[in-house]
This record gives sequence, structure tokens and C-alpha cells, in this order.
Amino acid sequence: MKIQYSMKNMAAWEQARLTEYIEQKVPSFEKLVSHFQDDTVSLAIRAERFDKNNAYRVELIFEIPSRLIVGVEDSHSIEKAVDLAKDRLIKQLKKHEDQLKNRGKLSANFKRSIKQLGSSRTHQGVKEEEEMLEESMLSSTFDS
Repeated sequence: MKIQYSMKNMAAWEQARLTEYIEQKVPSFEKLVSHFQDDTVSLAIRAERFDKNNAYRVELIFEIPSRLIVGVEDSHSIEKAVDLAKDRLIKQLKKHEDQLKNRGKLSANFKRSIKQLGSSRTHQGVKEEEEMLEESMLSSTFDS
């Protein structure tokens, strides 16, 4: 997994603290995308410090073969912002994986239900037409 850092308005000690904290989290990031090949996954970390509010914004951007997943969080602590952004990434990644797993199932179930609906409607329509035809034949025989 490739990791890229981009930091803005941060002192050297803040950059070192963020890099060290991210390095601790890398195994858990790698565990999330272990089913992809290493060279197809990249993680971009963008961090910015806001002087006015003494807060940090951390963006974690996972680039996987099928999608780009972004987790953005603001906090007064770098560590808290990273953890919150990581939680957002995990949630989005799990949702994406569920969508990929269920894509074929939903499609097959949908096609099956449409087919059943169509066959039941045509079957009901044929029965109704047969009943109407029988009624008209019976009424025509009584009229004559």
C-alpha cells in the first residue's frame, strides 16, 4: 500500500506526531484492504491546522481499484481527527463491499420477481379471458 502525506500550516513537531500516529494505524488500514493487491491500493493523508480555532482537519483518502473512498473529520486533536476519519472510512468501505457482494444477488432476485410477476399476470389474464369467453358462449347458447 502506498502512503502519501500532505500537511498544511503545521509545525514540524505536529507533522512528526501525525506521521508517528498514522504509522501506528497502518496495520489496521492494511487489514481493511488485505483482499486487494498491495500495488493497487493507496492511502493519501491530508492534514491541515487552523490557527483561528486551534483545530485540525484530517482527510484520509483510500484509492482502491473499484472506488475512491474519503473520510474527512475536524477536531481539536490530531489523533482524534485521524480516528474519526478512520471510522468513516471503515463504514464506507464495509458499505461498498456489501454492495459489491449483493450486486449479483439483488440483480438475480429482481429479475426472478419480475419474471414471476409477469407470468402470474399473463396467467391471470388468460384465465380471465377464458372465463369471459365461456360466459359469452353460455349466454349465446341460452339466447338462441
